[in-house]
Amino acid sequence: MAYFSVDDQFHSHPKAKRAGLAALGLWTLAGSWCRAYKSDGFVPAWWVQERRGQRHADALVAAGLWHPCSEGGEPGYRFHDWHDVHDASDETERQRELGRERQRKRRAKLREQLGASL
Repeated sequence: MAYFSVDDQFHSHPKAKRAGLAALGLWTLAGSWCRAYKSDGFVPAWWVQERRGQRHADALVAAGLWHPCSEGGEPGYRFHDWHDVHDASDETERQRELGRERQRKRRAKLREQLGASL
């Protein structure tokens, strides 16, 4: 499971203070969405609009937490310094596959041990 990471000093960071509590709610949900859908910190404008969050997105941009951008011609926002905190989505997927492979080997070994003891 991938997690959206938040620095333990974020509560007192000037950018967080400037953005405001409601905008930080949008920021947090968007971070979770980005990890779930492997967007590498890109938040599509339609996602913000679905949540009626334009004024909060504007506050995040003004605070320097998001940057307006487009990806593949799609307008949206990018988290500031996303890859300083989070692995790229392909690396996250690689780690997940390594975990699945470890689990397959572990289960096979347990089945082998159980079969030998019968």
